[in-house]
Amino acid sequence: MPFDGYIFLSMRESYSPGLLAPLSPASCIDVGIGIRERKTTDGARARGTAAADPLSCRPDRDPDLISRMRALDSIRLTTFESRWLAEAIRLREEAAGPFDDRDAVAGVRATDGGVEERIVHRALLLGEREGMVGMIAAWRARSRLVLMLASAVALVSGFGAALAVLGDGTRAVNVVWALGGLLGVHLLSLLLWGVGLSLGGRDAGGALGRAWLWLSARLSRAGPAAVYVAKALVGLLGRARLLRWWLGAVTHGLWLAALCGALVGLLATLSARRYGFAWETTILSADVFVHLVRIVGWLPAQVGFAVPDAEHVRASGAAVAVDEAARIAWSSWLVGCVTMYGIVPRALLWAMCLALWRVGRARLRLDLALPGYAVLAARLAPASERIGITDADPGRFAGPRADGAHPLGSGSPLAVGLELPAGAGWPPALPAGVRDAGVIDSRAQRKRLVGELQVDPPARLLVACDARQTPDRGSLELIAELSRHAGDCRVWLTGGDAGGHAPHWRESLDGIGMTTERVIDTPAVAMDWLRGVGTGAGND
Repeated sequence: MPFDGYIFLSMRESYSPGLLAPLSPASCIDVGIGIRERKTTDGARARGTAAADPLSCRPDRDPDLISRMRALDSIRLTTFESRWLAEAIRLREEAAGPFDDRDAVAGVRATDGGVEERIVHRALLLGEREGMVGMIAAWRARSRLVLMLASAVALVSGFGAALAVLGDGTRAVNVVWALGGLLGVHLLSLLLWGVGLSLGGRDAGGALGRAWLWLSARLSRAGPAAVYVAKALVGLLGRARLLRWWLGAVTHGLWLAALCGALVGLLATLSARRYGFAWETTILSADVFVHLVRIVGWLPAQVGFAVPDAEHVRASGAAVAVDEAARIAWSSWLVGCVTMYGIVPRALLWAMCLALWRVGRARLRLDLALPGYAVLAARLAPASERIGITDADPGRFAGPRADGAHPLGSGSPLAVGLELPAGAGWPPALPAGVRDAGVIDSRAQRKRLVGELQVDPPARLLVACDARQTPDRGSLELIAELSRHAGDCRVWLTGGDAGGHAPHWRESLDGIGMTTERVIDTPAVAMDWLRGVGTGAGND
């Protein structure tokens, strides 16, 4: 029986051998959420070629991020499991407070994906650190094992039920009891499943499916994190109304295994032993059984199964059927009933639930209106979005320029970092009398800094940028705006030129009037310029 429809076996991720190659198109972990564009080393764009929905990240920004992404590469989560992890992280943070996610947020901000992609990225990084990724991977393997064992038990149970209702051949088989023993519980459970589905209650998935889910959860690793993982699974599927189809597929799949075992048992036993068939009653007439056999046998007869005629039915009520034709007819009728009223309905319902589960799983998205996600949406937005610009390619735009200086800029020198990663070591050892404005990452911080500069414009303003990133319109506009509130301004390109973006920075800065002689590459020259020693031109 294929289990991948409901045991998360659809491993659709695309993992590249160059997973951690800095700033290459393959430097992404693709777990299937949507194809999007990514920056390459020359600032151009490359189209992702992942599965239906890739979640990408650039770990080159932080060594710790690289090690965690290597660990993630060894435990691959499906698209659904990645969203499940994000939901578990949300529940954990709502209950026990937010994680320390500075490194993860810095890495996620470097991506260009949508809100959900960034949230899932962060969850993957935090989940690996907190052990939740391993819990979900272990749950997947454990639930698969439990389902395989349950299917084997169901198959053997069905086979045993067939042997039990037929007996050892020393006495006649009561056809009514045999049919009830093989199909009675199945039909009752099918009725209860239909009622639960129509009412939409918690029992809609079926008893076997819920028992499988409970057992899988009981065998999971203990601890607070495991509780959030289990709650996240049920909550995520419950909100999407997918739990009924998922557990329904498990329930019908197990019943299908049991009924197939019963059919095999019937065929094996009827082939190896000679049975006589009879029916018994105290208050009913023979005509009742004649009509019953004909009505019940109508559907099997449509696909070629033999049905005892009225003469055979009446004869079996008076004495055990010993006629060879009667034996064959009764055997065919019994096998046909198990097939058409047992196996076929369960197979159709299993296929229906499986199809609805797969379609729903493909459409499943996180509910970004939930409180935890709403807060993360703003925190994880790329820097260019947080300061109001979403176009990451500056080109030669007709925006603010850094051509002028503030006529009253005479305050203390000021140094500020622009969208620097968490491990950049800001602030550096600044000269005496130089103020530190911190790192500007958000629109609110930008407004605050501009307001401070308007009140007390500095004589010299040093703006530090990470040269490993590609310049975007938002960063350049902010540099131009800040420069107009200082007596003089320089841009310090930090982090070296590992990504090869320094020339791109210089060209873009020149486009806003920040000429090459106003761009500094080394910390020594930057500190000397803040002290008032040298001009910073050409890194003298």
